Amino acid sequence: MRVRKLAAAVLGLCLTVTALWGCGKAERTTQAGHAADPLIWYNRSGLYACFPGENPQEIAGFDSAGETNAVQRFLGRHDPTQDVRFDETREQVYFCRNYREDTSYGFFSGELCARKFGGAVETVAADIVKYEPTAGGTLLGEDKTGALSLYRRTEKSWQGEVLAALVLDFRVSADRQSAVYLTGDGNLYALRLTESGEQRGGAVKLASGMQQISFASADLRQLYCSDAGGSLCYSADLHPVQVVSVDVDQSIFIRKTGHAYYLRDEHSVPEEQQQKKAVSDVKERGEELARRESEATAEEPDAASAQQQTAMSEITPAEGKTLCYFDGTKNQILLHNVSRLSAVYADRVQADRALAWQGSGSGFSIYLLRDSAALNTGLHLIDQGLLDLALDAGEDKFYYVLFRPDGEGEQDPQRGTVFARAYTAEEIEKEEALFSGVSGISNAQGGNVFAGAENPNESYASLVVDGQQLAERVASYERVSETGKALFYLKDVFPNGDDKGGTLVKWDGGADNSGEALFYGVSDYEAEEDGSAVLLTGYGDTKELWYYGADGTKQRLDEAAIAFRHRESE
Repeated sequence: MRVRKLAAAVLGLCLTVTALWGCGKAERTTQAGHAADPLIWYNRSGLYACFPGENPQEIAGFDSAGETNAVQRFLGRHDPTQDVRFDETREQVYFCRNYREDTSYGFFSGELCARKFGGAVETVAADIVKYEPTAGGTLLGEDKTGALSLYRRTEKSWQGEVLAALVLDFRVSADRQSAVYLTGDGNLYALRLTESGEQRGGAVKLASGMQQISFASADLRQLYCSDAGGSLCYSADLHPVQVVSVDVDQSIFIRKTGHAYYLRDEHSVPEEQQQKKAVSDVKERGEELARRESEATAEEPDAASAQQQTAMSEITPAEGKTLCYFDGTKNQILLHNVSRLSAVYADRVQADRALAWQGSGSGFSIYLLRDSAALNTGLHLIDQGLLDLALDAGEDKFYYVLFRPDGEGEQDPQRGTVFARAYTAEEIEKEEALFSGVSGISNAQGGNVFAGAENPNESYASLVVDGQQLAERVASYERVSETGKALFYLKDVFPNGDDKGGTLVKWDGGADNSGEALFYGVSDYEAEEDGSAVLLTGYGDTKELWYYGADGTKQRLDEAAIAFRHRESE
């Protein structure tokens, strides 16, 4: 497993809030004071929110013994902080309480409530499974029967208008003035609202026969869905969908552009759409790069010797899929005989990036997908020696771990050397060895490489940053920013019954030390870009909730918290 964030599932007793976050002296006087997401947490006494620089405020108290018992019983399977939302000003908060579990289908439903901080709690609807705030203080919610309703507050109470029954999925735009929903009979509808939350006409049918919503941009202006037959469909600006392609095997969507790369069966590509010239151009470009690299390495015997260990003499493409690209208006065929795609780097740049693996068996050619082109990187890697591969999409630079036995002494086949090669506008750069003794790369971004060596018998790995080892037994880390090295990491996590805790360390990115140990017994944490962090620490059924400031200050927010959330959009 990769170095990753530790999942927290904590149990506990509930106490009251005992401290303030940021010395909470400021009163909320302007909407600008609510620009940042609040910290939200709960314990057995209630659900709380704290905006930066303000006093913690109670969202809801768990008054009844039955409700408290329900919180304790559902703990670890449903987190009520995930059901907290706010209106546009963050003056009104929405939340769920009095949860019930459907044991047959495994979902939770609750009583949807609304209140202004310090005001009375109002019930919006019962048995709500999922909801999202919409414009003008309205709410779009799905109940346990699958019915989707639009809720608005009248002079006396909240009222709901049923829009559809048996809804499979729905999405709301970032401006809260439009939504789409998919019904059980395969019909996809669009709903538009005014700023005051009034409907602009009725719901508009976009498609029929759909099985799922595959991707939706934040503004819903780009929407992809698919049917049971494997067809990929697209809607622009909430207009009726068009078929992008049939027989789609795999799709990846670029969040920042709304474009898509997808694989389809070779036999289903119409001959007139093959764009043979485009494919030929890509092939010729790859051959030219290979020729340049061959000439360069011929002049340097050492480099040539190294290259022979990664290059395959004969790579025969398998009967794979056809790789295509869709930019919202037209399809382009980029490459044939593609085995798989990877788009884990797509969100790190303002353009389309992905990787394509062409080949079969133990050998693949790696292609960089950059907008509407498949660029031959010159990397021909065999599975046996390739331990990991990463792309710094901001620089179009590849980092990969190779195991290269040299025949001297005992060697660990699970560890190798990190190499780097960049794809420039002119050519693929020569291979450069960086550092050794790692088995994987967890992140390569901003010119920094975060790697480690895994222990196959444990859920931990060493943490190595640009060749500098920080610690051996690291369960997770979170970077302070996406451009530097500074980070928080959790090390020496040890089991304690059903509970786990480790030492939270902050490293400033320097070469002189491996960081400062901040807290012990930490089970969950979340780092912020300003260098602050929120965390749960302690042993037993409940945990202390702490805020660590960027200036090094430490403040306890709760003596017995259960779970927290600090990003409303998550």
